[in-house]
Amino acid sequence: MLFRAPVVQIKRLTLSVLCLFVPAAMGNPATADSRQSSPQQIEQVSVEQVAQYVAKHAYEQAEQLTLLSIEKAKQGNIRSPYTFFQLGTILQNADRYQSSNQALRLALEQYTQLGELNMVSRTLLALGTSEHHLAKYASASNYFHRARSIATMQGDGAFEAEILMQLGIMQKEQGEIEQALATLKSALALFRQQQVLHRISACLANIGDVYLTLSYFSDARRYYEDAFAMAQTLESTALQGDIMAKLGAVELREGQTSRAIDIFNQALLLLHQDGDTAATSETKMLLGEALVKHGDTQAGLTLLNNSYGYALQTNRHPLIKQTRLALANAMLAIQDFDQALKYAQNGTLHAREVSDIRSQMDFLTLQVNAYAAKGDFRKALDIQSVLQSIREKMLQSENQAVIGRLQAEVELERQSQALQMLKKTKAMELAQAEHRHLATTLAWSISLAAVLTLFLIWGRFKQRQQNIVLRREVRQATVELENKNSELENAYKTLEQVSLRDTLTGLYNRHYLESQLPAEIKRSQFAIRQNKEGVKANQDLLCLLIDIDHFKRINDDFGHIAGDKVLVKFSQILREVFRQTDLIIRWGGEEFLVVCRQSSKQELPELAERCRAAVAEATFDVNADNPIQVTCSIGFSVLPPHHNTQFDENWQQTFALVDYCLYAAKLSGRNGWVGVADSSSQRKASPSSLPIDKKFNFSQSKIATSFNNIASITWPDE
Repeated sequence: MLFRAPVVQIKRLTLSVLCLFVPAAMGNPATADSRQSSPQQIEQVSVEQVAQYVAKHAYEQAEQLTLLSIEKAKQGNIRSPYTFFQLGTILQNADRYQSSNQALRLALEQYTQLGELNMVSRTLLALGTSEHHLAKYASASNYFHRARSIATMQGDGAFEAEILMQLGIMQKEQGEIEQALATLKSALALFRQQQVLHRISACLANIGDVYLTLSYFSDARRYYEDAFAMAQTLESTALQGDIMAKLGAVELREGQTSRAIDIFNQALLLLHQDGDTAATSETKMLLGEALVKHGDTQAGLTLLNNSYGYALQTNRHPLIKQTRLALANAMLAIQDFDQALKYAQNGTLHAREVSDIRSQMDFLTLQVNAYAAKGDFRKALDIQSVLQSIREKMLQSENQAVIGRLQAEVELERQSQALQMLKKTKAMELAQAEHRHLATTLAWSISLAAVLTLFLIWGRFKQRQQNIVLRREVRQATVELENKNSELENAYKTLEQVSLRDTLTGLYNRHYLESQLPAEIKRSQFAIRQNKEGVKANQDLLCLLIDIDHFKRINDDFGHIAGDKVLVKFSQILREVFRQTDLIIRWGGEEFLVVCRQSSKQELPELAERCRAAVAEATFDVNADNPIQVTCSIGFSVLPPHHNTQFDENWQQTFALVDYCLYAAKLSGRNGWVGVADSSSQRKASPSSLPIDKKFNFSQSKIATSFNNIASITWPDE
C-alpha cells in the first residue's frame, strides 16, 4: 500500500505569517503611495467588501469585485499595489487561487516598477504558494527562488527561512527527499537564529513529515513531539491540532490503528476550536484511512468521501491527490478492485494534466496492484511497462529542472542588479543639475559591474552543466540496474500471489499462512509484553481449526461436484462470521484454519459458537430435490499457548493442541466446539488430571466447550 505523508497546511502556515514580514509602511495603503491620496478610501472599501464576501462564503462576488478592480487598474485608474496584494492574499485564504494569482501578478508588476524590493519578495512568495496548490511546481519553484534571492540580498533571515520552508515542503511532495530535508534544516537554523518560535515549531513538524515519508518512524515522532511541545508553550490550538494529526499518522503507519484513531479524534477537537475547515478535512481523511484499516469500513469511507468532496470543491490539488490515493487503497483493502481502479485511473489522468510525474507513478502502481489482485496479469504487466517509461521521463525532467533553476539564478541576478540601478537612477534624477555627469558615470560603472557579474555566473553555470551531465550518466546506469531488479522482484511477487490462494474457495492456502504467521506471532508477543506495562489490550492471536462433519458422506451421496459446492458455501459463511483482517485458510480437504488478529482470548468461545451456529442455520444446495443441512466441529486455542517460546515450537504445539481439541469435539458428538481458553506451563503442587494437560504438559488449563460440561467431553486418548 502506498503511503502519503500528512498534507501540510501550506496556505494557512504561509499566509497567516506573511503579514509579519510586511513593512509597517506597507500595512496602510495610504502610506504605501503618498501620491494617491484621494482614491485610498475607495480602495480600502473594495478590500473590505471582498473580505466580507469571503467571510459569507460568497466567493463568486468576491472574485468578480477583484477582477473589476484589476480591469480598472489596467485602464489607467491607478491603484496602490498593496490593494492588489491584499486582495490576492484574501482570495488565496479562500482557496481561490486563479483569481488570487491575477491580483498578485498585478501587484508584482507595480511593485517592480516602483522598485519596492521588499514587497516584490513578499508577493513572489504568495504567488509561489498559489502555484504550489495548483500543482504548477516549476513556476512555484521559480517564484520561491526569486523571492529568496531578494531576501538573501537584503539580509532578511526570518523571511528567507519562511521561503526555504515552503520550498522544502514542495520538494518533499515532488519526491526530492534529500533536497527537501536539507532545505528544511537550513530554514530551521535561520528560524532559530531569529527566534521565531511558532515558525520553529512548524518547521520541526515539516522535517518530521520528511522522515515519515522515509519510514523513519522514531525520527519522525521525535520531531513531531518537539514541535508539539513548542506549540503548547505558544498556546496555538491550530498548530497543536496539525501536529497531533501528524503523530496519529505515525501510529497509522506502524499499524497501531486504534491508537491512531484516538489521536486523530483529539486533533479534530483542537482544530474545531480554531475553525480551520481545510485542516479539519485533511485530518478527517487520515481518520477515514485508519477506520477502514480497523475494520469500520462504512464510517471510514464516509469520511474519505467527505474529504474528497471538499478537495474538489475548493480545488486543493494536493488534497485531491491524497484523498484519491486513500480511497483507492481503501477499495483495495475491502477487495473492491473495480472502484479502486476507478480512483487510480482518475488520479492518473489528473496527474497527467498537471504534469505531476511522481503522482502518475503512485496511481499507476495502484493500478498494477488492482489488476494483479483481479488476476488480470496482462494488464498489470502493460501498466508496469508504462511505469518504466515514466521513470525514464522523470529522470530527464529532473535534469531539465536543475538547468532551469540555474538559468533562473542568472536571470534573478540580472533583475536584482537592474532594480538597484533603477533606484539609484531615480535618486540621481532628484539631485542637483551639477551632479548629472557623476550620475551618468555611476550608471556606466554599475552596468559594467553587472556585465562582469553575469560573466562570472555564466562560468559557474557552464561548470554546473558539466557536473549535471556526469551525474546523469551515473544515474542512468544506476536506474537501469534498479529497473532490472524491480522487474525481477515484480515477477517474483506475481508468481508468489498466484501460489498463495486456493483455486476452489478463493481463500488463502498454507503457503500464505507460513509467510504471514511468523511476523504476526512476533507482533503479538511484543504487544502482550507492552500490555503488561498498561499500554493496550486486544493483542492476542486466536487459532480455530474447523472441520465439516460427515463430509465424506456428502461426496458419497451427492458426488464430488456437490461436495465442492458445499466447500464454496462454507468458505462464504466463514468470511461473513470473521473479520476482513482475520486470516482464513483452507487447511486441506474439509478442514479450515482461522487466525484472528488483534483480538482477546476471552472472545474465543463466542467466536466458536457464532461460527457453529452460522453453519448449522445455513442451507447448502447440492443439486438435489431439497437443500441439505451441514454441521461443523471446532477446536481452538490462543496462538501461541505460551508467549515465551520460539515460533516453530509455538506453531507446532498450537496446531497439535487445536487438532486434539477438534477430535475431542468430534468424539463428543460433533456439531460443537472444544478449546483451551487459557493455559499455564508453570508447575503447581497438585497437577491437573485432564488428559489434555497431561498430553501437552500444562499445569492447569481452562477448557471451554459447547457440550454439557467438561466431564461430557470424550478425549482422543481415552
